[in-house]
Amino acid sequence: MGDHVDKRRWKVGELAEATGVTVRALHHFDEIGVLRPTERSATGHRLYAIDDVRRLDRVLALRQLGMSLSEIATSLDGQVDDLELAAREQLAQVEQQIGLQRQLRRRLVTLLGAMQETPEPSIDKLIAVMEAMMQASYFTPDQLARLKQGHREAGDEGFARWQRRWAELATEVTAHVEAGTDPAAAVVQETARRWSDLMDHMTDGDRGTLSSMYAALDGKGPEAATRGVVSAEVWDYIKRAFAVGFGSRR
Repeated sequence: MGDHVDKRRWKVGELAEATGVTVRALHHFDEIGVLRPTERSATGHRLYAIDDVRRLDRVLALRQLGMSLSEIATSLDGQVDDLELAAREQLAQVEQQIGLQRQLRRRLVTLLGAMQETPEPSIDKLIAVMEAMMQASYFTPDQLARLKQGHREAGDEGFARWQRRWAELATEVTAHVEAGTDPAAAVVQETARRWSDLMDHMTDGDRGTLSSMYAALDGKGPEAATRGVVSAEVWDYIKRAFAVGFGSRR
């Protein structure tokens, strides 16, 4: 007997319900070539085969690794070497973060030792040390130097403008959340595009620094990392907008 071929087909709504991915996101994946359905019905509806479902699983897994949709499409459609290279780049970033966490552990051990020797350290000094350690746990010395240089070049007025613009975008995102707008909607994607442009400007287009900044928002919590500018609700929503559209890092 020949090999069994699974001929089952899923409509877009059925696939969305089974995977938790929104219908709008599946439409977007089709439009940009990340996941195109194997067939179309006589009336033009998308029909997904088992191979499409497997590809969607890989897309979602790679998104969890932090890869952009464009990188995923290139990796899945290219040679095995393309996917291996992308995985190695992600691994290098993870190992960098592990190294920074080890560095943070050493600093914490040192701080605790100092506190035992001096039972009542200055509160201001303690806060300053803790903030410095939290920064070091996410940013490399080179990234911190670049951020400080960028802030010096922008000056107090320029940095205040960045903060105001970020707060305005956070308010805009809050409005989308309260309206119940789908993160893949065009109006939300435009907000995500402007958010991404602002972040590129703040980090001088350095992808590593931007990744570290977003890691700090996840690790410290957005409200702590941005001194109240970005709430947890806003950060969760804008990440979902990034996952399905423009905001995915190039």
